[in-house]
Amino acid sequence: MNVETAIVQWLASSIRDPEIALRDWADGRLAILGLGTVFEAVKAPQRLVHAAAVAPEQSAVATVLAQLGGPVIWAPPTWYMILVSAGTASDWDSPHAGVLFHGSYLPVPSLARTGPEGIHWVVPPVHADTLCSPAAVAQLLDVGHRRQGLSR
Repeated sequence: MNVETAIVQWLASSIRDPEIALRDWADGRLAILGLGTVFEAVKAPQRLVHAAAVAPEQSAVATVLAQLGGPVIWAPPTWYMILVSAGTASDWDSPHAGVLFHGSYLPVPSLARTGPEGIHWVVPPVHADTLCSPAAVAQLLDVGHRRQGLSR
């Protein structure tokens, strides 16, 4: 099995019937994936992510987000969905963003959807099971919060 197939199967395994996600992606639609078993998502405000990146240009933002170690979806114009391991919500203590967890659903684009419009991957997954570090995400949000406070 090639890496892309493994990633797609891993993502789709977050719902009871993975074939639904595979059909949605094949038809060019977003797949609605369940959170809490395979991964969760930190719902990070765009304003904090852009402040942490020091620039609103998507290339600068993507470079900063890639340092988190895993996949990130952008839902313009307001949110970044940063994929983290299942169970992150139980230990999450950042006041700057919440974690979408078991019982929540996330619209997820196909791996080919990398922008520039609509919900797309800013940092696509490169391996199945590789997720962002919750500590690195919390630190990024803290940096963005501090920088945003300095710019006011």
